[in-house]
Amino acid sequence: MGVSDLTVFRKSVLAGVLIAIGALFSMAAAPYGPVVQGLCFSVGLFGVLCTEARLFTGRVLAVETVWRKEATISDVLVMWLTVWTFNLLGAFVVALTALACGFDAVPVSAAKAAIPWHELLVRAALCNVLVCLAVFAVKRYPYDGVIGNFAACLLPVACFVACGFEHSVADMLYLNLGLMQGAVTPLDVIRVLLLATIGNVVGGVAFAWMVRE
Repeated sequence: MGVSDLTVFRKSVLAGVLIAIGALFSMAAAPYGPVVQGLCFSVGLFGVLCTEARLFTGRVLAVETVWRKEATISDVLVMWLTVWTFNLLGAFVVALTALACGFDAVPVSAAKAAIPWHELLVRAALCNVLVCLAVFAVKRYPYDGVIGNFAACLLPVACFVACGFEHSVADMLYLNLGLMQGAVTPLDVIRVLLLATIGNVVGGVAFAWMVRE
């Protein structure tokens, strides 16, 4: 594994860890309502933006490189799969830690497993429109330092969490923890993650297409 591969590994695992921690913060804030949960969850994307970690949902914007003929579709697909896999690893590590710390993901994971497939796709697509909005804002309109990164992600993330949209990397935390606690089956985990991932790609690609010049 070369230096660049190690960087992809480190940055992708880090993104999974950060989003999973944001998801735990959101779970802890559940008694205060969905808007507060969304504001708490934003710490995850805030960390990703500040550290330039490689988050699958944000990396969907890389489809622009295909349109500009800077990369092939196969290049982008391999990159997406690599980042997604290492995001999953990071989220899984946090799920193990959360299990040891007594976090209860039974209600949230069971609720996600019960969402109809078509609704999951729509929720995931809308989620990544908002995530990509935050990433796009930071890249297109650079802010000054930490406060700018926080401002860019705060409202989009609060919006998608409060509306019940589906973020595939956050679901990696919820579903793996729910699986360990017996709330969902391995088939539930595969189904939700697959549909959420497809929906995130659709939403992200649609956003990238709509904002392209």
